[in-house]
Amino acid sequence: MLSLDLAKFLAAIVSEAPQAGDLLLAVGLPPQAQIGGELVRLRVPGLERLTPFQTEAIVLHLLSHAPVSAAARARQEGAAHFAYSSPGVNRFRVAVFSQRGTFAVALRTIPERVPALADLRLPEAMREACAERNGIVLVNGPAGSGRTTSLAAMLGEINATRSCHVVTVEDPIEFLHRHSKATVNQREVGTDTPTLAVGLSGALRQGAQVLLASEPRDCEQARLVLEAAETGHLLLTTLRGFDTASAVMRLLSLFPAEERGDVRSRLARVLRWSFTQQLVPHRDGRHPVVEVWRSTRSAAAQLADGPLNSAAMADLMRDGEWEGLVGFDRELEHRVRAGEIEFETAIASSALPRQLELRLLDVREAQA
Repeated sequence: MLSLDLAKFLAAIVSEAPQAGDLLLAVGLPPQAQIGGELVRLRVPGLERLTPFQTEAIVLHLLSHAPVSAAARARQEGAAHFAYSSPGVNRFRVAVFSQRGTFAVALRTIPERVPALADLRLPEAMREACAERNGIVLVNGPAGSGRTTSLAAMLGEINATRSCHVVTVEDPIEFLHRHSKATVNQREVGTDTPTLAVGLSGALRQGAQVLLASEPRDCEQARLVLEAAETGHLLLTTLRGFDTASAVMRLLSLFPAEERGDVRSRLARVLRWSFTQQLVPHRDGRHPVVEVWRSTRSAAAQLADGPLNSAAMADLMRDGEWEGLVGFDRELEHRVRAGEIEFETAIASSALPRQLELRLLDVREAQA
């Protein structure tokens, strides 16, 4: 692989596992793919065991097409992430990192076409959220839950239905949005702006009505998210969390403890929707289960000064179902009763498994 044809190499892997989400290249093993939540070793001729030289050649080739900042991070910090397009093969989100003196690579395939909300089986509430004129819309979930894809679908909905100016600040750019009814300008951290904070600060003065930003990871970035919403913009972003409570607590944790009370009050005024999803095995594949929080009088009051643990939030969701709130465990329960999800799968995915198990006792007894 001295003269590495990376496109041919990636094409061979993708053709072996076209349904894979993530690809993993590690020394001493063949290429691997995440299929249905399991890591599967692929049979690719000539690549039965990747050597240190092969993985290093792949990393150097990928970095030669990456932003200068990514290559610098890889040298200084031993890891970097960026987007990479292989003509005729696919677009990938790439993470390269060193381990025990060798390199490993994780690649996530990015579809060329921006998916529609209906294609992803996402709730109609997400389409409703796309019509908001200001405030914050969150799409949350653990790693690998598809939240980036859901955000892209929401931006695609805005692009197709609204005459507005959209500016994104992404680290890295994954889905490519072409101008449609909206005008979409996408800025990548490390290429078009030095940091997410600088990009967000600039976006507030660039005439945009809609902003999309990668996950805020420090106090400065979180402040700018709030500021954008408070100055009349609609801002879409993402947080990590298994339910709405954990996602909101993650955002609050970015601020100093003495500021969190004020931040909660500000967030209660500008947070319009929060969607928290997981990809859960169904009888016909893995599909998102989505918790839907929306700004109602009671929801905003709890966000401002009520308890923010999972149990309290689940009670709020249950009491607010008539207003469109959907608790994660309640949605799991509905799908178990509809025969879409196995009982054991629902319990394993639950935010409050003991409570869900008690509510599904009749289903378990019927299956026994």
